[in-house]
Amino acid sequence: MTSKTWFLPPDFTFLPDGQIALGRVIPEPQRPTITLASLTDHPTIALPEVRSIIEKNHSFSAEKDRSFGLGLFAKFLDIANVNGKVDESWYKSKSFGAVDHVVQAYNGVFTPPTLKAIVALEGVRRHINSGRFGKRNVYVISGLRVAQQSFTVTDEVGKTTAISLEGSGPVAGGTTPVELGGNVSGSRSETKKDGYETAPGIVFAYRLHVIRHKRKSEEGELFSDTAAFFSGEPEDEDEEEIEIVEVNAAALRQDLDLQPEVWDERKIEDDEDSCIVFAHDV
Repeated sequence: MTSKTWFLPPDFTFLPDGQIALGRVIPEPQRPTITLASLTDHPTIALPEVRSIIEKNHSFSAEKDRSFGLGLFAKFLDIANVNGKVDESWYKSKSFGAVDHVVQAYNGVFTPPTLKAIVALEGVRRHINSGRFGKRNVYVISGLRVAQQSFTVTDEVGKTTAISLEGSGPVAGGTTPVELGGNVSGSRSETKKDGYETAPGIVFAYRLHVIRHKRKSEEGELFSDTAAFFSGEPEDEDEEEIEIVEVNAAALRQDLDLQPEVWDERKIEDDEDSCIVFAHDV
């Protein structure tokens, strides 16, 4: 079974027939609520068949952690012949209660006539041609995970600070120096946890396909096809070819100039799929 890449929405308040809906064309993966066009509003565009399946008791959690180690000079600690070290680590975690998911996705290829019809739509064409250094990409919401029941969202933030001292020497303690011998260590942890319950029937995650310049040196991915960029004029040999490719972490790195701290890829527990988490999520 081929693994899929999903994207968490900005929050869990969207219905599948609202702003984050199957067939919406959007400008960027991290902005799914900005719609350039809705393909369901254009019945003459031949889209692939939509397939729906139910996954029982689906759960997911995302974590992010980071640690820092700082060597401290003895003079800053007012310690002689002693090595000091401070390690600080923090983590952020988002977890979700297990519920049944309805997975809806296009099942089939976007044909060249379909691609040409999509990029010919006024809002889509305007965005494609708005790039300062060439054509811009557009993204099609090609799959949804919809939670059938309400579920609990839990956010947890924690920080741990550990201090260790090694060596021997006089340590200032009040008015009288105290001799330090061997190792001394200590730590302090802080944790904050918040949670809430969603409404039933909301969008849990979405999948994307990107319509972009055809990469001449690469093989297309799942249901990739090509066509010419449509400009409203008759086709000629100079028109650039386009392709539609499923968006995963590799495609995201290729197509967007996003800093590493803006997004992360997380594996879904007990699943072959993965999830892209943007900075506003975790």
